[in-house]
Amino acid sequence: MNYDHFQCNDFLHDDSFVRWVLFQEKDTFWQEFKQKHPAKADEIAQAQQLILAMQKAEGQITPALDKKAVWTNITAIISEEEEVEEQAGLVRRFWQTTAKPVHRSGHSAFRWAASLVFLAGMAWVWTMRQPDHQVSYQDLIAVVEEKSPRREVANNGPTTKKIRLEDGTMVHLEKGSRLSFPVHFETNRREVVLSGEAFFDVAENPAKPFYVYANELITKVLGTSFRVSALEDGKQVTVKVQTGRVSVFKQNRIDIADPETKGLLLFPNQQAVFNRTNELLNRSLVDIPVPIITQNSLIKRQFDEVKVAEVFEELEKLFGVEIRYNEDALSGCILTTTISDDSLYDQLEVICQTIGAAYKEIDAQIIIESKGCK
Repeated sequence: MNYDHFQCNDFLHDDSFVRWVLFQEKDTFWQEFKQKHPAKADEIAQAQQLILAMQKAEGQITPALDKKAVWTNITAIISEEEEVEEQAGLVRRFWQTTAKPVHRSGHSAFRWAASLVFLAGMAWVWTMRQPDHQVSYQDLIAVVEEKSPRREVANNGPTTKKIRLEDGTMVHLEKGSRLSFPVHFETNRREVVLSGEAFFDVAENPAKPFYVYANELITKVLGTSFRVSALEDGKQVTVKVQTGRVSVFKQNRIDIADPETKGLLLFPNQQAVFNRTNELLNRSLVDIPVPIITQNSLIKRQFDEVKVAEVFEELEKLFGVEIRYNEDALSGCILTTTISDDSLYDQLEVICQTIGAAYKEIDAQIIIESKGCK
């Protein structure tokens, strides 16, 4: 790129320049450019100040660009200055990229320029910081707050914060997370918005489903316990089910809807992981499946010379995980083993080694691969 003839407006629209101002990328190149082109000092300085002013205003409404707040701020600035026609003309000439360098004319002219940079730069900031298909906490709040008065709890402490909602639902909000919920739930649904991570133990109410909105995912339950992780700048959104079952589905941008037919149904020890980059929603087993039925403490079940199908059936009951295999191929496999509430994967490893098989996980199911036992 040849920057020799760039003026202030050109620098504002150049990605490399903007990223240098904000993130110091290619710092060596731009420092050398400034030294070689001292006549560009004014244009570069003005462009830097405008970009930093835009970043500062954006930072006042973190974690995401609140378009409503920005627009309100811009409107206030413009209204305050709209009687200063000479300064307005100056800014218009600035955006027309005249051949003459544009210099600031007092504080008001700068505020005019900054406000117009906001208008032109909002789309750039939104694209750079948050792709169009992504949904932020502030996006969701802007929609739901119009429906009813809300409360927000932020956990700025070092430990988990417990929140009891009016329906009896317990929320364990992790540090650095925020939860928004209505002062009173609607008559036919319960809706909360999460930024960060929380464990939900939802009070059962079939007549009033419970919805958790977290970035691009909606989690719908009637009464169960599960964990949602939706970091504002994270690459993934994860829902892990501990008890009961939940339906998880992605939403279109700021669309508080209920498109369950395109979602996933999750059971205990299953999780849904949404990739915010490619928008893929996948189901898998959690990293460490835990027993879903209560066993007598430390009691292990011994199997002596039984068909392996019987052992798999018991593991399915214990962990709530479906185990698929070729019944004909394994019909002759006889096994002596012990199962317990220890690691599911460790126990599968022992069983498969014993019968000469292998296992893999596909769509939250365990698939046993074997040519049969001799």
